[in-house]
Amino acid sequence: MSSIGWIDFSSEHRERVRTVIDLLSVPGVLDELGIGVVRDSFADRMFPGISTIQTRPKYFILTAILLRDYLANERHKPRPRPLERYLADWEKWCRIRLVENHGPDELPPGIIGGTFGTNSRRDVIRRPSSIYWTGLLLFGFVHPRHLSLAEFGRRIADERRQLRAVLQDAGKERGDDPDAEAHESRPRVTAPAVPDDFWDSLSIDLSREEAVFLREQVKAHQPDSLIGRIMMDDEVVNQVADFEPPKTRDDEKHRRFEAFADLPFIRDLRNEALRCTVRHARDFWTILEGAHIRYNCLVQAKLGTDERRQEFEERWARWQHRIADFPPGWDSEFMWRLVAARGSDPRPHTRDFINAWIEEAKRGAENVELCNKLVTKQESCNKKSRARLRPGNDEAVNGWVGLDHANYRLAQVQQFVRDIRDGECRKGGWDA
Repeated sequence: MSSIGWIDFSSEHRERVRTVIDLLSVPGVLDELGIGVVRDSFADRMFPGISTIQTRPKYFILTAILLRDYLANERHKPRPRPLERYLADWEKWCRIRLVENHGPDELPPGIIGGTFGTNSRRDVIRRPSSIYWTGLLLFGFVHPRHLSLAEFGRRIADERRQLRAVLQDAGKERGDDPDAEAHESRPRVTAPAVPDDFWDSLSIDLSREEAVFLREQVKAHQPDSLIGRIMMDDEVVNQVADFEPPKTRDDEKHRRFEAFADLPFIRDLRNEALRCTVRHARDFWTILEGAHIRYNCLVQAKLGTDERRQEFEERWARWQHRIADFPPGWDSEFMWRLVAARGSDPRPHTRDFINAWIEEAKRGAENVELCNKLVTKQESCNKKSRARLRPGNDEAVNGWVGLDHANYRLAQVQQFVRDIRDGECRKGGWDA
């Protein structure tokens, strides 16, 4: 049995490790061939602020309110709790209240920690404030926009100490110096006003006011992204919320994004760069899917079963047939510029592998021996001693290994859009 451990240097390190653990717990995300850096660059460009471990958009609103309340109330107490402790206490309380209000026997999906029920002695490893923090920054809820959650908490603590020193030196009463809190870098939070019974009637569903507020934040702060464009048009909101891909062959069941990219609003996008991003995201997986099929053929030949190998070889043949019509307009330089704009720097062996696979796909991937060499070498460079195709490894494999789709957070985006639409349709304001 294997285990993972790390030296706990800081809260930032903890969050990075927790992110990796979260991703490893999701089926089909093991990135054996190392293409995730490109996939995530496309996803960040189209859907900034959305991640695969988010559940319901209510947590954007709820976390912003908790942060605002901390700034307004808790930090001014003589002995305030650190922000991290404050959030841990209140987020657990919110989980319990959500379970109570929705009913423990018929909980709606998406309540983080909902399986713990009202048990106050148990808590989630990854709290909503951590999961939604990047989105809070990108959607303009939190300022300054470059701080991690831990840095934001330290900034608040440092500001309090500095203000106390100024007041002690000057002999002033708190609030006498308007410049003490006027610095541009001071922590600030934007959140909607809430009714008096907000906490008593806490729900995972967005109220009408919350849905409108969240939609306006996205429109104002991410207007050039795909999620921003979706929020700007009610008809587009409906297209995305109601989207269901056509029924296809079993091996194509994960190609949701490919069908999504054909929606009318995508074709009508006026932003050429964004339209090109969507097209390249779709085509990137069309091309690189073949590498993952070929990899699984090799894994089954070495560690699996003849039945599975035959199944994947048939899938390989179907992919070869599709790639014979190589995506027109493909531009590898556009892809790499997008990756660079995200601030990512793929390892040289990964860049070389992706470029080589694309070139081979352009030729119809007819040289199967070369395709096998490319994926074998890339897995070795990417996974090193954990590579399944390494000599001497005899670990049995039963099914598909590694990525089997690239839907670019589409499921989370649809949940986001549906909840906003549903919230806006609620009548009667806060009491609905």
